[in-house]
Parts: sequence; C-alpha cells; structure tokens
Amino acid sequence: MSNLLQIIDLNFAHQSEPLFSNLNLLINQNDKIGLIGHNGSGKSTLFSLINGQQSLDSGEIRKPKNLKIATVEQFVPEPLKPLSLIDALLIAYPDDQKPRELWRAQRLLANLGFSNQQCQQQVNLLSGGQQNLLLIAKAQLAEPDLLLLDEPGNHMDILAMSQLEQYLANDCGCAFLIISHDKHLLNNACDSTLFLRDKRCQKFEQPFDQANKLLLEQDQQDQQRLKDEQKEINRLQSSAKRLAIIGRENDNAKLAKKAKSMQKKVSRLEQEKTKLTEQSPLKLQLQNSSAEAVVNAKQLLTINGLSLYKGYQQSAANLLLMIGHLIIKPGDRIALLGINGVGKTTTLQAIKAAYQNAQDENYSNSNISFNPRTRLGFYDQELELLDSELSRIDWLRSQTQANEVLIKQALIHSGVAYSAFNRPVDQLSGGEKSRMMFLSLALNQANFMILDEPTNHIDLAGKSQLVKQLTQSQATLLITSHDRDFIDQIANRFLLINDGKLQELNNSEIFYETLINREKQVSPSARKPAHKPNKLIANELNQEQLLERIELLESKINLEIKQSKKRQKALLLKQWQEEHTLLWSKL
Repeated sequence: MSNLLQIIDLNFAHQSEPLFSNLNLLINQNDKIGLIGHNGSGKSTLFSLINGQQSLDSGEIRKPKNLKIATVEQFVPEPLKPLSLIDALLIAYPDDQKPRELWRAQRLLANLGFSNQQCQQQVNLLSGGQQNLLLIAKAQLAEPDLLLLDEPGNHMDILAMSQLEQYLANDCGCAFLIISHDKHLLNNACDSTLFLRDKRCQKFEQPFDQANKLLLEQDQQDQQRLKDEQKEINRLQSSAKRLAIIGRENDNAKLAKKAKSMQKKVSRLEQEKTKLTEQSPLKLQLQNSSAEAVVNAKQLLTINGLSLYKGYQQSAANLLLMIGHLIIKPGDRIALLGINGVGKTTTLQAIKAAYQNAQDENYSNSNISFNPRTRLGFYDQELELLDSELSRIDWLRSQTQANEVLIKQALIHSGVAYSAFNRPVDQLSGGEKSRMMFLSLALNQANFMILDEPTNHIDLAGKSQLVKQLTQSQATLLITSHDRDFIDQIANRFLLINDGKLQELNNSEIFYETLINREKQVSPSARKPAHKPNKLIANELNQEQLLERIELLESKINLEIKQSKKRQKALLLKQWQEEHTLLWSKL
C-alpha cells in the first residue's frame, strides 16, 4: 500500500499548553479513517496542521509535492446561499470551463443523493444536512488525494447521514480522514480508526467498534501490567527498607550497600512503569437527586388538536403538522423521528413557548397543558444561549437560581479547573458549550427535558456519560437526534412525523427501514451519472470545448496510468476513460 502522507515526531503547543508530543501518523492511499478523541484533544488542530493552516513547533509532515488535500468547510459561504445548488458547485470555475465541469458536478451531486430537481434549488432553502453534503461535493470537485472532514454529520437528518455514509463507503474515490462521534457512520464508512489521546495517536486497521474493543483490551492489559509493576516496586521498597534497618543495626556495610542498590532499582522502575492513558478532565453532569424534581402524576404534558404551520401565515397550504392527541407521562423517554423539514424542531419550540406562556397565571392554552409541577429544561441544538461574552460562572448565575456554592461545585465536578471559571462561554468549543447547557439543566432541577440534537458536539466518551445519566435519571425526555445508536439506547417510546401527521412506532427500526427502502427506490436512476457519462451534457459542448475536454482527459489518464498500481485512483481513472470514450463519439 502506497504512503500518501507521513507525520514524524510532531510537536505543537496551543497557548503554551502542549497539545501534541512526538506524534507519528502514516496515511496510505485510499485509507478511510475515522479520527476519535475527546473534546479538546486536538482533532481539528491536527487538520489545520495537515493542510498547512498552522505551523508545527517541531517535527515533519512528509507528502508528495503534487498531493492535493481538500478540507470540507464547516459552513456554507454567504455568496453561495442565493445560488442554485449546481451553480454554487461550479462557482470556482471560469464561465468557459463550466460546461466542461457540469457533468462531473451533476455526477457528484447524484452520488450524494440529490435529484435533478434539487440541483436547481436555491442553497439557502436546503436543509442544514443538505448544505453539508454540498460542501463535501465542493471539496470533491477538486479531485483531492486526501479529504479532511470535520464532523460533517452535524445538522444532518437520518436520510442525509445515510447518503453521506453510502458516499464515503462506495463513491468517494480518495483517502479521507473524518472526525465524527457517530458510531454508525464510523462503523459503516471507515475501515481504519485513529485514536488521538495522550498527545499522540494510535491507528487500528478496523472500524470503530472492533478498534475500540482492541483499545479497551490494551488499556486493561496496561492496568494489569501497572498493578504488577507497582506490586514489585512495593516489594522491593519493603525489602530495601528492611535491609537498611538490619544493616544499620548490625553495622553491616554489605547489607546497607544492597539496600541502596535495591532503592536505585525502585527509582528506575518508577520511571519506567506503565503510564495509563489520560482521560478527558471534562465530565458531563446531568443527574439530579432532588426528590422535588420527580413528578408523581399520570401525565406530565397533554396535547390536543395542535396545528403547526410553516411561517407566520396559518393557512391550509402552510400546514406543517397536525397533532390530534398526545399524552407524555412521567418517565417517558420519547424519540421524535422524521427527516429534516417535517416539523420536529417546530414541535419542540411550540412546547417550549407554551410552557413559558404557562408561567403567566392568566394564560391558558387548550391545545397544550402541563402538570403544575413540571420544570422544563430546553437544550437548543444551535446553543444560542452561549453566544455570550459572560464567563462560565457568570453565565450559570444568569441561567439558574442555584446559590454560589452549588454553581462552583457543579463546575468543579464537571472537570472545569478553578482557573477556567472566568473563561467567556463564547470562546468555548462545541463540546464544552454542550456541557455548560447540561449543567444549567441539572442546576435548575429540570424534570422534563426537551433535547434538540444534544449529541452534535459531544465526543464519544461524553456521549456514553450522557446515555448513562439520562437512563438512570427519573426525568421525562423528548429528544430529536440523527444518532441512531444514541436514540436506541435512550428511548422507550418512538414518535414519527410523516406526511404532516404524528404516529407512534413500536421501535425505531421501522423508520430506518422505510428510509433505506425509499433511498433504494430513488438511487438507481439518480446514481447513474456515477457510472455513465451524461450524454445530454456532452451534447451541450461545442466542438472546440469537446477537444479541450478530451485533451485534458488524455493528460489526466496518461499521468494516472504512469503511476504505480498502488498509487492509481482506479475509480477516477475509470470515470475519465468512460467520459473520454463518450466525448470522442460526439466528435
């Protein structure tokens, strides 16, 4: 397997804090790697070092001169938003080149699950997940050798995640390194896993579940080895102490010398003993043991005849969702399922607004009613409440009624150092902001929590903590999430929004299977451009443009064929050859 990029003894510090220490990594051609690490371990920083946005403190990154690295942007640039999807993809090309690149652009979009009709849709009308897919297509259009993806699944619904998974697994055509906290995506799209921890990284040639199992076994072996080493150190220390006492009491220089020798060996063993991996200091705090937080009642929330609309105009044409009758009982952990745009977030916001209005004694709502003892906590996926210059501690003071002692204890228990209490919350990472939101929910003793995509920014360790605390708590939950693994571990009820109606399912698999079947029905026709050049687009080129494109393709094909078979991009080579044959037929 040919080497694509090699990192040798990389050292890098952020604000005088060492982030990487003698980090080594080898990326091979066509590697499909999932990058795993806790929040703050340096995953995004590693990307910026690989693509040259930041400079190393020391070490080396070796890569061929002609290596193309593309990084998928986090957000759609503003100039692209008013354009159609296809025009946004082609914007980087001069007008005279756009007809030649049109076929490749349409093929890429088809591979990512877009229909011909969606290709003409305005970018700012696309869902967040679809916009993320556009950014992947934009990066891929440059035909990179290595693609860097930083949490591309954020804001994607299940359908978009499925399309991303299929694309990365089958159609990507280049090596990629992806930061993700979604186990399902990591297991189905990646064939290697890279763990970033202890300021270094460790690569396994297996998908996440298998790699994580090997890593846990390795950690257990390290723990046992350390236990045995400490036992030997304790034994030697005890023997050295005993010999020193006997030597001193009996004026025996030989025993005293032997005791010193044993003590030197103890010092050497202390330096060489196995070091266990450093875990993230951040802990996700959510559990609330207050008896007052538990509601003993038959129902916590009742909805009757609720109509939700798109926009402000309440008309039949704008009707988004109709909820006939819904009861949420204490202890329910409900997953609200549906693709993007069907009204999940709108439903959550309507419940939140009704609760806020219900705090006014003069307000009544016949559509939504709460148990009087309900304490609602709302987790906003955009984390807008944390777009503030307030410090951590001041933000919690503003968001909760807890006293000073409880706030400080909560911060310390969540792993925040006292020196970091005054760090502004708008400077925190996504994972740190998420933990602040959960701290506020715990301090407010919420017994009914509405969580809108709560796992978007949380690392796998934090997600595991969240699952444990949610399932052990007695709080009632209403959750939306694109993370299948998270949903299946948490929920005990499943509600699906489909065709403007709310229906209850026995389990989530029914929803996933429906989506997969729908994609299979659409994908054969939509994905044809991935294998056969589009004749209509070829017809749009004049003779001069055809010759230019043929010349360019011949140059690419010849260069690729000259590469060793290990370095050849087989999928791209096949596509170029098919397009070359088609264009010649048009001449």
